[in-house]
Amino acid sequence: MEEDDKKEHHEHHSHAAGHKRHQHKKPKKKGLNGYIIGGLIAVIIIALLVRSFYKPAVSVDNPGKYGSVDVTFYVMSQCPYGTQVENVFAPVIDELGDNINFRLEFIASGVPGAFNSLHGPAEVEGDKIQLCVQEHYPDGLIGFVTCQNKNPSDLKGSVESCAGKSGMDAQKILDCADGEEGDQLLAESIAKSQAVGASGSPTMYFGDSLYSGARDATSFKREVCKSLDGHPTCEGMPACTSDADCTGQPGKIGICNSPGTTESECTYQDDAAVELKVINSRDCANCDTANNIQVLQQIFLNLDVEEIEASSERGQAFIKNLGLQKAPSYVFSGSLDQTYAWKANEQLRGAFRKVDKYYVMIDEASGATYILDADKRKALEELTGVTKGDNRPQIDFYVMSYCPYGNIAEEAIEPAFQLLQGKADFNPHYVIYSNYGGGGPNYCIDDENRFCSMHGIQELDQDVRELCVHKYMGEGSYFDFALEMNKECSADNADSCWEPVAKSLGLDVEKIKDCEENEWEDLLSNEVALNQALGVSGSPTVFVEGNPYGGARTAAGYAQALCEGFDSKPDECSPAKLATLGSAAPTPAADAGGCG
Repeated sequence: MEEDDKKEHHEHHSHAAGHKRHQHKKPKKKGLNGYIIGGLIAVIIIALLVRSFYKPAVSVDNPGKYGSVDVTFYVMSQCPYGTQVENVFAPVIDELGDNINFRLEFIASGVPGAFNSLHGPAEVEGDKIQLCVQEHYPDGLIGFVTCQNKNPSDLKGSVESCAGKSGMDAQKILDCADGEEGDQLLAESIAKSQAVGASGSPTMYFGDSLYSGARDATSFKREVCKSLDGHPTCEGMPACTSDADCTGQPGKIGICNSPGTTESECTYQDDAAVELKVINSRDCANCDTANNIQVLQQIFLNLDVEEIEASSERGQAFIKNLGLQKAPSYVFSGSLDQTYAWKANEQLRGAFRKVDKYYVMIDEASGATYILDADKRKALEELTGVTKGDNRPQIDFYVMSYCPYGNIAEEAIEPAFQLLQGKADFNPHYVIYSNYGGGGPNYCIDDENRFCSMHGIQELDQDVRELCVHKYMGEGSYFDFALEMNKECSADNADSCWEPVAKSLGLDVEKIKDCEENEWEDLLSNEVALNQALGVSGSPTVFVEGNPYGGARTAAGYAQALCEGFDSKPDECSPAKLATLGSAAPTPAADAGGCG
C-alpha cells in the first residue's frame, strides 16, 4: 500500500497473521494487530528486503530432470506488498523457471458484474488483465506483471507498453479482460483464493505448504530448492539469511547463526514461559478475546492463559491494584521481558505499562473499549447520545474519508440506512490524530497540530465537509455525498473536486463552505473528545448502541446488529426484509483490515 496509505493488509491483513496482511501505516497509537503484529513484522520485512544474499544463475542442461514445484501467490493487483513479492520472486523465476509452475490468484469477492476488491474497480480490472495474460501468455506472466508493478495505479494504461515488451498482443489481453472470459477467470480465481482461506495480500504457497519465511530472493529460492532433487543452482545455498527463515520447529524460537553464509544454520530454543490473566466482563457482549489470544500465542510461544471474570473477587482485586479501566484487560507476568519477541522489538515493548510485578497491555494496543466502572459507562452513554430503552438504536461509525476500509464500511452501512431510516440513527464520525506524521500543514489543519489525518490535509478537510453535510442536510444527503466523493475524488484532490460533486447532488454548496470555514474547530474538537472517550484509533471503528461492533462489514450485518437494538422490532427487521440486503460475504481482507 502506498507508504502513507496502506501497509496491509491492506493487513489488507495479521502479518504472521500479519506477515501477509495489507495494512495501513500506523500512527503512534494502534490496535493489537497493528501495534504488535504489523509493527513487528513490518520492521522484519523491511530489513529482509534490504538485505539480500541472492546469487546469480548458473547454466544447467536439461533442468526438468530435477523436478518441479507449484508456487502460487494470492494477491491483490494493486497491493504494494503483493507487488513487492512478485518483484522479488522474478529473478528466482528467471533462474529456476523451468522448475517452477507459477500462478497468481486474486483476493476479491462478488460475481461477474458485481466484483469487489479492496482498492476498488481499477484493481478488479487489473486482476482480470493479469489473469488474461496468465491464461494466454503464461510464460511471460512474471515479466508482464513486474512491468505493470512500476505503476500499479494504472494497470490498464500500461497494458500496451508491457505487452509490447513481452511480445504479447495487447488487444487480445484487453478483449479478454473486458469480456466474459475475464469475468470467468476472476470468478474462478476468487474461488481458489477463498478455498485456501487467503485473506491477506500476499498469501504464498510453495507446493501445498503456506509460506511464512522471509521475503527476499534467497529465501524464496531456498524454498523452491527444497522441492528439487540435486539441482546444481541450489548447491551452496545458505541455510538461512535471517531468523525469519528458521521455521522448522513450530512452537520454538528459530535463530539464524552466521546468516547468509555457507556456514549458516538454524538453531531452536524454547521461549520464556509467561502467564497471561485476561480480565473480562460477562456483561460485555462484544468482548470476545479469542482473536487477540490467538495472536498473542503466535508472538509469545510459551503462553499460559487464564480468563478471570471482572466482577469476581480476584477480578476486582486486579482492577483495583493495577488500575484497570477497560475490558478485556491483558495482564502478563513479569517474565514477559524475558521472551524473544520482547527483547527483539522495541515497538512491541511500547504496547505495555509496568505495574508492580506485572506488564499490562495498554488499552489502545489491545483494542479494549468496555468501561469497567458503571458510572463512567453512564457518562459515556450521555456523551455519545446513546439512550437505552428508546426503541431507536443508533450506529456510530468512525472512519477516515479516504481510508479504503472506511469507504467499504460506509458503502455497506448505506443500504442498512435505506432499510431503517427514520427508525434508527446513523452517525458518521472521523478518526483524528494529533501530530500525525510529525505535524505540519501536510497533515494538520491547525498550528498546534491537534487535528490531523492519516492521508493528509485534504482528507481532513473532507471529513469536515461530510460532518457539515450530515449536520445541516441530514443522513440521506450525507450518504449521497460521502459515497459519491469516494467514487469521484481522492485524498489528493478532494479540495478541488468536492464542489462539482456537491452541486451534482443538489446540495447547498455555500452552506457547506460556511460551515467548513466557521465550524471546523468545534466539529473536530467534538470528534477528538469522542475518539479519546471511546479509544478510537482506527478506521473503520463501529459502535451499535454504544457497544463495539465486531460483525461482518456487510449491509446485512450492520442492519442485523441495529435490529437487535430495538426493544420492539419493526417490520423492516423481518427475515424477509433483511434478506433483501443479501448474504454475500465481504472481501476477507477488507473485513479484517483498517487504517490506523
